[in-house]
Amino acid sequence: MDEHEDISYKTLRRLQQDEQASSLLTKVSVNFYKELSSYIKTLEQSIEHEKNPLKLKLFGDEIQNTKKIANSIYELREKKIVQAALATARGATPEMAHFLDIEKKLYYSLVEQILSSRKEILEPPTDHPVVKPEPSPPVTQEKQASNAHPIVRVLEDTPTFIGTDGNTYSLRKEDVLSMPHEMTEPLLKKKVVKQVK
Repeated sequence: MDEHEDISYKTLRRLQQDEQASSLLTKVSVNFYKELSSYIKTLEQSIEHEKNPLKLKLFGDEIQNTKKIANSIYELREKKIVQAALATARGATPEMAHFLDIEKKLYYSLVEQILSSRKEILEPPTDHPVVKPEPSPPVTQEKQASNAHPIVRVLEDTPTFIGTDGNTYSLRKEDVLSMPHEMTEPLLKKKVVKQVK
């Protein structure tokens, strides 16, 4: 459907066929859903003062068919948005050129929900209590010299793990903490943490 084309039964029918034929969202006006709602409202208003029974039936049928096509178009687009969100959650990068703003909102909320559910389901809970690392208090130079534990800043979230001290750690991005050298060394190599002091 051309971006500047007025909505009519004919253009809606063509858009429905285009959506059925393509695996990607087809291009529509940025105000498509608003214009569609306005078009249906205009059709409904057109029969309010109509007295001719034949015309009333024709208008009634047109409104009913238009609503069916509009619903079909939305469901076809909705299905593609859900598939794009699922693909994104699995690491793909779907084509989003023809997503409307309201459809992007749906897409991002779906991605967030899918990722959240996957994490909850696929990451088994641990039997060990999770110790949330506390931010290290300011260290004086004297204490710093005698402290063998380096201070690090966490660069990315990590899965829960058991440290060399027997505690269970769940590191979150931007945490700043002091850890034993034997624990920080492999994390530094993997660029999970950055040494501050």
